[in-house]
Amino acid sequence: MTIEEQRYLEECKKVLKHEQMDIVTMAMDYGLPIAEIRKVVQSNQSAECMREIVFGMMEGISTEALEFLCENDFNQYQMKEIREGIVHGLTFEQVKTYALKEMSANRMKKMRTQLEESLQKQSGQTKEDDSVREYMKGLMEIMENSILQFKESNERFDALSSLVKEHVVDEKNREIQDLYENLKYKDKSIQDLQKKVAERDKTIADLQAALEKKNQEAEPKKPEILPAVEPKKPEILLEPVIQDSRPAKKRMLGLLAFRDKNLPKDVLGTIMEADLSTEQLEEVRKCIESGLNDQEIARVIENNPTAERMCKMREILLLMKERKAGV
Repeated sequence: MTIEEQRYLEECKKVLKHEQMDIVTMAMDYGLPIAEIRKVVQSNQSAECMREIVFGMMEGISTEALEFLCENDFNQYQMKEIREGIVHGLTFEQVKTYALKEMSANRMKKMRTQLEESLQKQSGQTKEDDSVREYMKGLMEIMENSILQFKESNERFDALSSLVKEHVVDEKNREIQDLYENLKYKDKSIQDLQKKVAERDKTIADLQAALEKKNQEAEPKKPEILPAVEPKKPEILLEPVIQDSRPAKKRMLGLLAFRDKNLPKDVLGTIMEADLSTEQLEEVRKCIESGLNDQEIARVIENNPTAERMCKMREILLLMKERKAGV
């Protein structure tokens, strides 16, 4: 090894990795010119790419091909197909037809093989025009295959785009529509519940009025002592009922317990503890309007029967009373 080569190796050790240094040493041992080795080093290629370039230099690639490999950023497999094309007899211009960064090494190999087969057919023909025609035919086949590959890629992209629209965009639209329908259903349910609560409050108010009417009819009239008219208690007691924030049922029953102390405690307690529904409270009101006494009302409420059963019990009690009255 000459002094110049030793100096250059020392310079390379400062900037190159161990694998790259092995390639440089191999090139020097083979006897390649330092000027050409320097081009490979300055191209800043990986160790695998440097090895393919050096192999090409050993097989006698032209300076133009060497500069082309050093200036372009091919991977090691693409480098190999370019080198193989030059070594197998393709001209540099022919190699450049498939030496593209965007093309995979596998695709390069197929195009290189087709060009080599085209050249082999050319060598067996005597006329120059026939060889040119064969070469152009191979080149056209390469171009057609490339166009076909490009078309297939576009078709796959269109299919993928359609799939994304169908399964992502349409699915989101369906979810939004389902959410909207669910909200509409919930709004209707809330309105139905509000309507039922209003009907229940009305039934409780009617029951309260019926109980008050019954108590007023049963209560004996007191003789008037003073000409002055005293304020009526119901008017005084209506205000706290209106301002009370408790549920309508408990509010009504609490008012009855406060205002009507003449009713038996067991009947009021039965009504308050039974937790009756709107339909059951309606039947209790009808019992009161029908003239049933407290004991009979308590019997109707006992064991918390359904509203239909309470209606039948009321009718039976009224028939029994009419029968006794007839006797």
